[in-house]
Amino acid sequence: MGRGSKTLTLERSLVHVGRQPIIDGDGRLYGYELLFRGAAAATVSHTPETGSGADAATTATILSAFSEFGSQLLAGRLGFVNLTRAFLVGELPVPFPPQSAVLEVLESIAIDDEVVAGAKQRIAEGHRLALDDFVWSENSPALLELADIVKLDVLEPSWDEVLETVAHCKPYGVRLLAERVEDEATLKRARDAGFELFQGYLLGRPQTLSMERLGPGQAVALRLLARMADPQTTAGDVESVLRTDPALSLRLLRIANAAHSGLGRRVSSIKDAVVMVGLARLRAWMVLIALGPSGGTREEINQALIRARTCELAAGRLANGPRPDSAFTIGLLHGIAQALGLPIEEFVAGLPALADDLRAALSGDPGPLRTVLDAVLAYERGDLTDLGDTTAAVGDLSNAYLEALAWTSGTVAGAGGGS
Repeated sequence: MGRGSKTLTLERSLVHVGRQPIIDGDGRLYGYELLFRGAAAATVSHTPETGSGADAATTATILSAFSEFGSQLLAGRLGFVNLTRAFLVGELPVPFPPQSAVLEVLESIAIDDEVVAGAKQRIAEGHRLALDDFVWSENSPALLELADIVKLDVLEPSWDEVLETVAHCKPYGVRLLAERVEDEATLKRARDAGFELFQGYLLGRPQTLSMERLGPGQAVALRLLARMADPQTTAGDVESVLRTDPALSLRLLRIANAAHSGLGRRVSSIKDAVVMVGLARLRAWMVLIALGPSGGTREEINQALIRARTCELAAGRLANGPRPDSAFTIGLLHGIAQALGLPIEEFVAGLPALADDLRAALSGDPGPLRTVLDAVLAYERGDLTDLGDTTAAVGDLSNAYLEALAWTSGTVAGAGGGS
């Protein structure tokens, strides 16, 4: 039939992020500092500390850490994220939930009224602040009064200078984190001086992690921003736009996983993920995605969309079938996993907040969702013998597929043909 014979070759690339462990006084993992990495082999960041280059590096780190890797990167621990001035004062949004990360105020940021006001606003939103590579100055008290953690380099300054800075910090009740701990003697000395958290080569070198991603649709992100400017916009309206871009839908599901890991809620559809993340936070994510590096064109996204829409239409024609939006989601996720070339077990493991029926169906377990997906896959292959007894249950797959073709053609055209 030729309906599904075309190889799915969505545009994809690798994203990278570095992480270095932070250990508490009992030797337990407390969190990770997240570091910009432009390549898998990179061991340090070569971006400037200020200006647009630094903003771009922070944007890339946030997007990679929280919307690509999701809950796998931090595994329930805190992420320490370096913020440039633009993020601190609110020129760029901080989209991730406060409980997932600590905001590090870079030492290169000049402390002025705007910075202090921005820091207070981030705290009002529920975020915690850490002062990175802290060096005492006459303007320091304004931020020390707001910070939870102060990070001190214990390698480069003399130990007398370190102790002098510790003495400045003690009246403010902050937790002290010793950076660049490279031997046991320094670790012991830092413990004795009152440090509670530790980071350095002795405890763990930075590790660069890489993940294959589908390029996000920046054009779709911009359309979503325009749509969400209308106060009457609903989660259903947002879902209808997200449906046009499989990569963006996957990114949203990963954001939902990262934001709600361990809270017991489950995602059964794209709309569920929209509701879980919330429109205000989703808007912040779309700003960063729209500003992020382009993932390139995706000339062959059609097959994933056709599969998703056919599953949805087929489910809707069953008297006691699965939810159509769940059927759309399983068709979409199955197509994305195929496009990425990932084993389905690995793909499913990266989305721990998926509803049990979605997880089971993707893994091949029998049930209403899997019945619909298997029937659609068999129809795509042109193997009617594989449909077995599901033909009557699924209904007229031919009509569903033709309707899905027409819908996908209009959808991709309306989205500008890709990113």
